[in-house]
Amino acid sequence: NESTKAFIRTQYANMDNDPNEWDDVLHITEENDYGHFFVPENVYIIGTMNDIDRSVESMDFAMRRRFAFKEITADDRIEMLDSLKCGKKSEAVKCMQALNKEIESISGLSSAYHIGPAYFLKLDNYEGKFEDLWKYHIEGVLREYLRGMPKAADHLKKLKECYDKSIAFESSDSSDNASDSVENS
Repeated sequence: NESTKAFIRTQYANMDNDPNEWDDVLHITEENDYGHFFVPENVYIIGTMNDIDRSVESMDFAMRRRFAFKEITADDRIEMLDSLKCGKKSEAVKCMQALNKEIESISGLSSAYHIGPAYFLKLDNYEGKFEDLWKYHIEGVLREYLRGMPKAADHLKKLKECYDKSIAFESSDSSDNASDSVENS
């Protein structure tokens, strides 16, 4: 079989006394030769990584040389917010986009530091309360992004103001529309 040509013995293969599933597929019958492994041709291994994680910085270059990469941006995944049960999708989208624009305005940060929709899915855990989302999830991440930067506290304050403003704008916009529809009835 073509897909079984490239196989390896695992690190602890010498401890195998019985054939594994892969040995059976490869028709390995000799007891001292057990412990094979291969990835079939029709299987793709997909890994994810956050390239701003400082602990993997040196590994990042090695990975990039060996694998194909596809960047997935926060805006690419907005449809994730369709599953929000608290009914705050439009507010979450506006808040995320405003916050990410503000993040990019800070010297030293870029689109790699965007806050993605997965954070906003947590609104369901807090009954749609953006303040709790900020306090328990977003603030800590942003604080870490800014750690060691000049004027970190000022930047965090600016990000919080942007976050609050984007929510306040959406709330007042929604109530204006509600009052318009009442007046027009």
